[in-house]
Amino acid sequence: MKTFYNFSFAVCLGLTLIGCSQPAAELCQLPAKPITSIQGEGEQSPKLGQTVLTQGVLTAYIYPESPRAGWLLQQAGQPQLKLNSQAIFLPDDGRLTDLQPGQLLAVQGRVAEIEQLTSLIDVQLQSCGQSQLEPLKVQLPLPEHLSWESLEGMWLSFEQPLVVNSTFGLGRYGELTLADKRLWTPTQIHLPGEAAQAHEALQERRMLVLDDGSLVQNPEPLPYPTSGLSAAQSLRLGDTFSGVEGILFQDLRGYRLVPTRQPDWQPHNPRPKAPAPRQAGELRVASFNVLNFFTGADQDPPFPTRRGASSQLELDRQQAKLTAAILAMDADIVGLIELENNGYDTGSAIATLVAALNAATKRPYAIVRTAERPGTDAIKVGLIYRPDAVQRTGTAATQPQAPFHQLHRAPVAQSFLDLSSGKVLTISVNHFKSKGGCPRREHPHYAEMRDQGDGQACWNAARLEAASALHSWLQRHPTGVETPYQLLMGDLNAYRMEDPIRLLEHQGWQYLDATEDQPSYSFVFRGKSGSLDHALASPALAGLKPEVKHWPINADEPVLLQYSLEYKSPSQQQSLFAPTPYRSSDHDPIILTFRMQ
Repeated sequence: MKTFYNFSFAVCLGLTLIGCSQPAAELCQLPAKPITSIQGEGEQSPKLGQTVLTQGVLTAYIYPESPRAGWLLQQAGQPQLKLNSQAIFLPDDGRLTDLQPGQLLAVQGRVAEIEQLTSLIDVQLQSCGQSQLEPLKVQLPLPEHLSWESLEGMWLSFEQPLVVNSTFGLGRYGELTLADKRLWTPTQIHLPGEAAQAHEALQERRMLVLDDGSLVQNPEPLPYPTSGLSAAQSLRLGDTFSGVEGILFQDLRGYRLVPTRQPDWQPHNPRPKAPAPRQAGELRVASFNVLNFFTGADQDPPFPTRRGASSQLELDRQQAKLTAAILAMDADIVGLIELENNGYDTGSAIATLVAALNAATKRPYAIVRTAERPGTDAIKVGLIYRPDAVQRTGTAATQPQAPFHQLHRAPVAQSFLDLSSGKVLTISVNHFKSKGGCPRREHPHYAEMRDQGDGQACWNAARLEAASALHSWLQRHPTGVETPYQLLMGDLNAYRMEDPIRLLEHQGWQYLDATEDQPSYSFVFRGKSGSLDHALASPALAGLKPEVKHWPINADEPVLLQYSLEYKSPSQQQSLFAPTPYRSSDHDPIILTFRMQ
């Protein structure tokens, strides 16, 4: 919700008096309070509502022709890192004219907090000359004793290159999230609780939103990168910007840097190539969240679908990208997550996707069909496989009973005979309850399902229950086939160090890590990377030492490059789309290659 204010300004420039209580010539000579004393060291000015007189240098006019337009006034002299900011905001009602950056002003006005930004309203101004001012040089992370509140309104210059950590707001609002390094979801690398909380506090001092200096939504052209974003030229997480400089603004959206110069983009994270084709004697398995692939086959009219494409054109675009991604994986068995739960017949989500795959390959896929519907949720998980590489054995199994009858998607399991080695493995694909949509207070298990503040978000107890139930179900060999080679995989909606993953490890499953030199990730949320998608194997299968890879085709890419037409101009709908794997979903697939012989 936007807040609007009516401001009355009395402007005194030079010796011109316009409704000023003090003679214009006197303001520059009167004792002035430092801006730092007006700001104070807290979230709110200690002089809120008081009329004060101060002096400072105009640094920039921001958000012109908008309700947030105004000037920033910064304390003269060498800027310093202090607990209290050295700048204050002068909102403009259209009468702050004939002002220029570099002017030294005496300003008298009433202290207000406008969307949490300390400001002066009902002001009188007098120009006291000119003054040179340099931006405050800042390094990330901020020192432990400082917060962004200490720098609100100030002109800042960042000396180190800053790393892109989120492009989620680029298309709608022209903004990026930057930091000094890639940021991690705390529970990806730390145990829940104090360690995760401490890591989160540090990362808040590392990250910064870079704005485009405009409140126009869906900007065109896009502000970043300056050379233009397209389906062929991406702006990926891990790329850097140098020469970042601007005014630190604050409103109800939080802190953001309004640029005073165009930063320089360095594309340091090139798009990954497709995985190498599998070799003879290898079996490749993949798990892929397909971003609510809905065909609408069980509704009339089919579009917009309940969660996915809004039109046939959007569905065609989504299908083209998913098809390209899955074929490039060259996997013999693929676990699919977030399929519309509309059966297995022609027109269903899984049948439609398999038909598209088979139309584009000489090695067709087949569907694992469960006799029982896999749960009542709008989405389901599924398995597809190549009959020329593996043969189904046993029964296709699902478990729609408690705890999978609510919140979670019912798991699907199938045993396969690897035709090259004769080994039999059982694979289960899974999708646990997400962290969002927190329970209401009237929920019967509100106390344990709510966010516990330990970094695991809401519904952790439900995911923990699902992990335990999944282990028990697989121990009973639901496919009717007993084999030492077992694999569970999918979107468990828990990060690496969270309770559900550690419980499965405690029960004997071995975690198949995608990398050794840094944390792995398959998903980015609010500028922090981590893995919600996992693969865990029985000791015998883990003993085959598979090559494990998160193929980074999606999480690092702008959401703008997805299939959707929404919030895009006609030209953007064309230039930002290509039938390639990149941004085919919001999750990266896991690809596991086993040497079976």
